[in-house]
Amino acid sequence: MSLSFTKINNMSRTISSEIVLLIKDNLLKGALKPGDKLPTEKELMAQLGVSRTPVREAIKILESIGVIQIKRGEGMFITNNQSHFSLNPLIFSLIMHSNNIEKLIEFRQHFEVLLINMIITKKDKDIRKIEEVYQSQVERMKPHLSPEELTNIDLEFHYAVLDETNNPYVVEIGKTIYEIIKPKMVHFRKTNSIERTLQSHKAYLELLNAGDDFHPTTAVQRMIRNNEEMIKE
Repeated sequence: MSLSFTKINNMSRTISSEIVLLIKDNLLKGALKPGDKLPTEKELMAQLGVSRTPVREAIKILESIGVIQIKRGEGMFITNNQSHFSLNPLIFSLIMHSNNIEKLIEFRQHFEVLLINMIITKKDKDIRKIEEVYQSQVERMKPHLSPEELTNIDLEFHYAVLDETNNPYVVEIGKTIYEIIKPKMVHFRKTNSIERTLQSHKAYLELLNAGDDFHPTTAVQRMIRNNEEMIKE
């Protein structure tokens, strides 16, 4: 199935956000289903009455969160992986706010503090898996890797932290936040990014081991300073 879209008239949000919202609405209404083929980039431009840039921005967002798959020589398709969170309205709602970088960073820092607090207060706290991921990162994060590869290795640490909370609500929200942040992570284009990331993760582990000495305010301030330089619009 190749769906035809009508022109975008509501410009209360960015054009790329409007395109993402359009896909979301069609998914929720059932007009688009897993496996359906989308119009080509040029067809979307013509149907929606927009330029190439917002179409590509929307495609990048939808691909990064697993809503669409791009198959070379075949086109763009709605993912067939129904276990993925591509049909979760939460992720689309958050995407609508994803251009507000300051609020995104603010939420992420307080969310990280929530994670730390949940883990250090667990009676059966066991951060060995997180420590193993960190040690793996020390060995694997090398300058010859691409920024995308380094970003994926970076996020392994944060996914391990999510898993240790053993809370499905936290895990799903956390994965959503990281997937939205992922395309905006640009720090691995800088020469000192690997060292900085490893230092940040080491400090994170120290906080997880802090126990009663954990100070949320100090942790938030430290994370904000670090992540403001790691994420930009």
